[in-house]
Amino acid sequence: MPEDLQLTVVHGAELVGRVDFAWPEHRTIGEFDGRVKYGRLLRRPEDIVQVVHREKVREDLLRDLGWQVVRWTWADLEHPEVIVERLLRAFRRAHG
Repeated sequence: MPEDLQLTVVHGAELVGRVDFAWPEHRTIGEFDGRVKYGRLLRRPEDIVQVVHREKVREDLLRDLGWQVVRWTWADLEHPEVIVERLLRAFRRAHG
């Protein structure tokens, strides 16, 4: 299940964003959600609520463009089989 790392997603001339992992042949994106990530995305004078909202809007746009989105956290890494199953379900939805 090879993936692309840090794939840049564009729509027309618009940059939608850079995603952590992508399986373009399955129209599926994987996003790792660590606490540091949201602090890194903070733009002055935003607060964390605005960052999370912006991330949700971005994810909605990715879904509207036909991408499946699978997220995981550090705790999920203790059970990689759970992540694999989420990805496989997303692959099936994408081809569905």
